[in-house]
Amino acid sequence: MRERLLNVQHRFNPLHVHCRLVERGVNQAVSLSICRWYEALVYGWLAWLSVVGIQLCKVLRAGN
Repeated sequence: MRERLLNVQHRFNPLHVHCRLVERGVNQAVSLSICRWYEALVYGWLAWLSVVGIQLCKVLRAGN
């Protein structure tokens, strides 16, 4: 489960998203603008939730 959460965190990382947008033909300046907003509005929550999920996995595993 931990590996899946880390994989999700990596794939939704703003730099990763920027690279994928540029690979798909989006202008680099437009992609940077999109990713700045994405990081501010979405990624902060996703990163926080993934950290909480990893901590929960640790607690549950320690309880067994």
